Amino acid sequence: MFLIGAGFTRAVFSEAPLNKDLFHEVVNTNPKTKLNLYSKKYGVEDIEILLTRLDLEIAETKSNVLEQDRARIEMDIFKYFSRFRFAKTKLDQNPWLGKFAREVLCENDAIVTTNYDCFLEGLLDFYEVWSPSKGYGGVEVDVPGSSLSKLPNPKNILIYKIRGSENFHTSAVQSDRVDPRRIALAVKGGQIYPKSGNGSNLGVIAGRPYVIAPSFLKVFYPQIHRMMNEALRTALLARNFVIIGSSIRPEDGHLWLLIDSFCEQNNKDKKKKLIIVDPHADDIHNKFRGNYPQIQEYIHTCVIKERLEKVLEKLKYTLDVLTDNHCQ
Repeated sequence: MFLIGAGFTRAVFSEAPLNKDLFHEVVNTNPKTKLNLYSKKYGVEDIEILLTRLDLEIAETKSNVLEQDRARIEMDIFKYFSRFRFAKTKLDQNPWLGKFAREVLCENDAIVTTNYDCFLEGLLDFYEVWSPSKGYGGVEVDVPGSSLSKLPNPKNILIYKIRGSENFHTSAVQSDRVDPRRIALAVKGGQIYPKSGNGSNLGVIAGRPYVIAPSFLKVFYPQIHRMMNEALRTALLARNFVIIGSSIRPEDGHLWLLIDSFCEQNNKDKKKKLIIVDPHADDIHNKFRGNYPQIQEYIHTCVIKERLEKVLEKLKYTLDVLTDNHCQ
């Protein structure tokens, strides 16, 4: 199992924001965004604190105006992350990406990501190791009449996008076959999926964007709950857990549940392996030791204090050396 955060996208796009930078990035892109209005109202420029205060005000007042402003902010975030889609030119600038897709990722791997952007999906689709057909774990994103279900998912790699995605929309159609709270893929041609999406009818643009904006008060569709539940069950069975570009903050409750599932000690005879790849990997490791003081007794821990693109061979070796199944 892999946990991939904003640091992965930033390794490819130097301008890609971490959570603390998101407010300024969205505002600079769209000065008319409602974020400016509420930043002045609340006196903060931290998007998570700002949206939490807005959510609390909505809960207290039940104001339709505030709810509409909140939806516009989600749309601004949704639009902003469309700039980080896969482009073949990025492969020339980052040759390590091909090795990650073809050699590090193996059959039946699971990837949990908190990223809104679709660069990872585009990369894996380009190398034909994954496709959106049954490739999003725990949730069916197919819609009636699309060609999505006919595509193969060659290595059965599953991606769990537990914060939504810039290509997820809610379904606007209400019928016996379509749940209005269902998530559909909003794709035209190969804009997101360079191989699967080229000339394919992958989904519909309908309803409203589905991203779970950064707030301490998060509300999830039932589909995302199912996605999270399946990810938890997968973490319990995983032999390796690799953290890339995610700081795992204390308030990230769902991520800690995921880690707790992986750290379950019921199967002590098979020692698991935790790998942290990050320039600040020591800080992340210290969080683990604080929560799980005896973690070293039942989990091999490997701390790689570097950016992913610089240590790909080391990561591949670390994954291979203590496992029975090697990547081909």
